[in-house]
Amino acid sequence: MNRAAGAVLTALTMAVAATGCSSTPSAGSAATLGSRDIGNDTLTTQVDEVLDARGTGAGAPDAALVADILQRLVITELVDEGAARKGVVVTQGQIDQAIAEAEAQLGGEDQLRQVFLDSNVPPSAIPTQFRLSLQVDGLGALLAPEAEDQARQEAVFRYAVDLGKQLDARVSPRYGTWVPDELQVGPVPTDLASPQAPQGDGLADLVPSG
Repeated sequence: MNRAAGAVLTALTMAVAATGCSSTPSAGSAATLGSRDIGNDTLTTQVDEVLDARGTGAGAPDAALVADILQRLVITELVDEGAARKGVVVTQGQIDQAIAEAEAQLGGEDQLRQVFLDSNVPPSAIPTQFRLSLQVDGLGALLAPEAEDQARQEAVFRYAVDLGKQLDARVSPRYGTWVPDELQVGPVPTDLASPQAPQGDGLADLVPSG
């Protein structure tokens, strides 16, 4: 895997293990972070796109896939908010260049898409994840200017953890619980059934990703 794609996937997986948190987003939200909102429709669209790209048919929703995509969406919003607060600007030209370099190193657009699809990232979200990677690079350079890459990523992780707590990041209990110190969607609360499809959305017609 090339450095650009690897950095993106590293940013996606800034997480381990789980406990719960309190309160819940509004009925139409999959997650909230301060004034930022991740709608059920956004989550459903990405789940649907991943399953479609894998050629799966209709069936029950895959809770693990839903939680993984929601976790990525929350982390992406946290990093985006952090970048905005620190004045880190990523241009479309930078994103396009990073994608072109990754495609060249991996052997083409199809190969790049497969790398991300293997990590539950649909094709439409790939540019956003390259933006995330570039934002992480920019934040790391500000937060730990003298440090190596790993230490910079750790600094961004800690910053995102603190920002998530400040914004009171939460996910709908139908999908799990937000673990603020780990930047992860943890298990569904024990007093709830399995994660449910959003009302009015098409998750109930999707099959597990395998």
